Amino acid sequence: MPGERYRLLDVLRGFALLGVLVANMATLSGYFFLTEEAKKAFSSYPTDHFISSLLLLIIDGKFYSLFSLLFGIGFGLQLQRSFTSGMNFPSLFRRRLLILLILGLCHAIFLYPGDILTVYALLGFVLLLFRNFSDKNLLRAALILLLLPLIQYAIMLGVHFVNPPLPKPAGPRMLDQMIQMFRTGSYLDIIKANLGGLIFGRYPDLLFTGRFFKVLAMFLMGFYIARNKIYAQVSAYRPLLKKVILGGVIIGIPCNLVLATMVNMSDYKELQPAGIIQPLAYAYGVPALCLGYAAIFALLYEKPAWKKRFAFFAPVGQIALSNYLLQSLICVFIFKSYGFAMEAQVGPTKLLLIAFAIYSSQVIFSHIWVRYFFFGPAEWLWRSLTYKAWQPLRKSRFSNQSIAVS
Repeated sequence: MPGERYRLLDVLRGFALLGVLVANMATLSGYFFLTEEAKKAFSSYPTDHFISSLLLLIIDGKFYSLFSLLFGIGFGLQLQRSFTSGMNFPSLFRRRLLILLILGLCHAIFLYPGDILTVYALLGFVLLLFRNFSDKNLLRAALILLLLPLIQYAIMLGVHFVNPPLPKPAGPRMLDQMIQMFRTGSYLDIIKANLGGLIFGRYPDLLFTGRFFKVLAMFLMGFYIARNKIYAQVSAYRPLLKKVILGGVIIGIPCNLVLATMVNMSDYKELQPAGIIQPLAYAYGVPALCLGYAAIFALLYEKPAWKKRFAFFAPVGQIALSNYLLQSLICVFIFKSYGFAMEAQVGPTKLLLIAFAIYSSQVIFSHIWVRYFFFGPAEWLWRSLTYKAWQPLRKSRFSNQSIAVS
């Protein structure tokens, strides 16, 4: 295939971006930070509650996991290409990760502290250590990593039992003050809040939930898929993919039903014994459903009719980094004070409609953009800095219509 790009991977990236946007809307809009009483005050609360539960079941966690899987596949493809090109892969990949880390920090501070790029960049350095692992050891390591959040929680539970923390002081909720600041504060105030949220909110939460273990596990699974070329030989792996789908139904759906129920309870965050059910259900349910989604797409994509239906996802996925950043840029202007100042004033029902409107505009933009350009703006900058030379961006009438994005 020209430029070694496999359309299925672009389709999956485009699909994953839709799920990531829908999942992020609650935090991008500030709705996530409201008290339950404030959420109940919305006239749309009955519908909001249903939509929230549905999204927790089918969206939450599954799509960043899918994106993580695709990152691992990308790593595997780049490693394979380095064998024939003779490049110093570890050195080039480290530079690539460093640039991604800088982009992620800019995204987190200036737009959205819920950024995932910094996590990918940091864990990418760890992923390099696994490049010579056997297939069997890659899968073993992934399974162990998925269980580590459960072990971590059990340890924290024991510490909490032996040495319970002091009661929280009474007073105004910090999150309420944050919501008000996002509605009325200056851009400088918001940047300061984003930086504080990244340091004192985002990363402590990532550590508490064991997100680093989960992301790295999906990286390794993606690397395994790339090494065995499963994405390029779907027909040959049809029996395996059908088993993956079955696992998504038998394991993924029940476990995610448990998660959707548990997430609205305080046991997990407050380190109560029943809280250990949540990381247990996550360890099995989220990866199972994520892999099930990917397997369904892969098998359907083999059919000409479905390949045509899924085609609209591909341009979005081809410039996935640019579209991910663009989603945050659009949302901050909708919800923050320097835009429409709608922070924490919209419930999940309307947020879902806003997300579909944003994504639809991205589909149109992406289809037009890839017609004239090789890369998205962010991808072009990332690639140019990686190779220390400005890369061709605009397509000429006679140019090849695809260049490998490595």
